Amino acid sequence: MSSPNFAQRRKYPRVEVKWPVTMMTPEGEMDGTIENISAGGAYIRCGTLLSKNDLFILAILVQGREQSWIGAEVVWIDIPLSPDAEAKPVGMGIRFKNLNEEDLRFLTEAVAQDG
Repeated sequence: MSSPNFAQRRKYPRVEVKWPVTMMTPEGEMDGTIENISAGGAYIRCGTLLSKNDLFILAILVQGREQSWIGAEVVWIDIPLSPDAEAKPVGMGIRFKNLNEEDLRFLTEAVAQDG
C-alpha cells in the first residue's frame, strides 16, 4: 500500500509508531498495535480481523496521555497470503470518525513530532 498513487490520496502525513490500542467492537474487546498513524486514520495489527466498514471505538494507549475513546471505521483489511499466516497477526486500515478537537490536536501533534 505504499504506491505513489495511494500515498498521494492521503489527506494527512503518516508516521510509523508502535502504540498499544484497545478496540471495543460488537464482538467484544480486542487488543492490537498501531503501526502507523495520521490525523485521519491508522494501520492496526491485531489477532482478529474485523470486516470492511465495521464501526468500533478505540483507545490509543500512549504514555503521558489520558486515555480517550475515538470512533473508527475499517476501510480495508490485510490478510496474509502465506500459509504461515498464524505466525503474524493480521491488520487493518482504519479511518477515524467524529474526532473531537482535543483528539485531533493530539494526533496532529503526535504525527508532527514523530514524523
